[in-house]
Amino acid sequence: GFIPGVEYLRAINDGQDPYPEGQRVVVVGGGNVAIDCVRCSFRVNKKDVNLVYRRTRKEMPAEDVEVHDAEEEGVNFHFLTTPVRVVAEKGKVVGLECIRMELGEPDASGRRRPVPVEGSEFVMPCDIAVPAIGQQVDLSLLEGLSDIEVTRWHTIVVNDVTKQTNRPKIFSAGDCETGPNALITGCAGARKAAFSIDRLINGLPLEPEEEDCFDQLFKKVKVYDGQENTGLIGGRSRYHLRMLPPESRKFTFEEVEEGYTTPEAMAEADRCLRCYSVVTVAV
Repeated sequence: GFIPGVEYLRAINDGQDPYPEGQRVVVVGGGNVAIDCVRCSFRVNKKDVNLVYRRTRKEMPAEDVEVHDAEEEGVNFHFLTTPVRVVAEKGKVVGLECIRMELGEPDASGRRRPVPVEGSEFVMPCDIAVPAIGQQVDLSLLEGLSDIEVTRWHTIVVNDVTKQTNRPKIFSAGDCETGPNALITGCAGARKAAFSIDRLINGLPLEPEEEDCFDQLFKKVKVYDGQENTGLIGGRSRYHLRMLPPESRKFTFEEVEEGYTTPEAMAEADRCLRCYSVVTVAV
C-alpha cells in the first residue's frame, strides 16, 4: 500500500490499478504530480481520495487550474498537515500519522516555513499512501569525478549558456541541472548542450549566440510591465473550453474538455496577441 507517486502514475498509465485492494488513498505533496495522483485515483475507482500538504493552498506549486479541477472532483484537501510515520499492520498500510503545521518565517524559496504544532498528532486512516514530494538526482554516474561542481541540492553546476560544467568536456542539462522542471525546459537545455558539444569537437570557441545575449538582456531590463498604460485598445478575451461535469469526468480518462465549435475556433485563431504591446526590439 506504500507506492511512490511516479510508480503509481506509471501503473495507471499502463492500464493497471496499482493496488486493487485499497480504497482509501492519501497522497502527500503539493505539486502537479500529487494532483495527478489524486485525480487518477478516482479514475481507477478509489472511493476516498485525500491530499496532504504541509503549507496552505496559496503556497501550492501545482497549477491553479489543476487544483481547482481536483477540488471540483471531490478530492479532500488537508492543508497545514504533514505525515510523520506510516502506520502498518501485518505488512500493510492502515494509516498515516500526521501532525498539524503553522506557517513561520519565509525560507530560502520565499515561502513561509511550515512549523509543527506540538501535541497535534493524529492518525489519518488509509490503505494506500502515495508520496509525491519530488525526486532526487542520481549522481552515481559521476563516481570517480569528485571535482564536478554540484549544488547543495545535488544538481550539477553548469554555464547557463553553454551547459558546460567545470570539467570542459562534460556537459549537463535537464533536471540534473535545474532540479524538477518542465519537459520542454530539459529539451531546450539539451539542445544548447548539443550545439556546445558540436562546437567543442570542431575546435570552435564556446560563445553565446545573439539570442543568448538577448535572453540575458531581457532578464535584466524586465521589459514587460503589466500595469503600463500603452494607450492601445485591448484585444478580445479568449474563449474558455467547456468541461464535462465533475461527477462524470472524474471516472473517465476520456477528454474532459469539449473543444471549440467551428466559429469559436476561427474566432480564437483570429485573435491578435498584440506582441508590440509587450516588447518591440530595434536592432
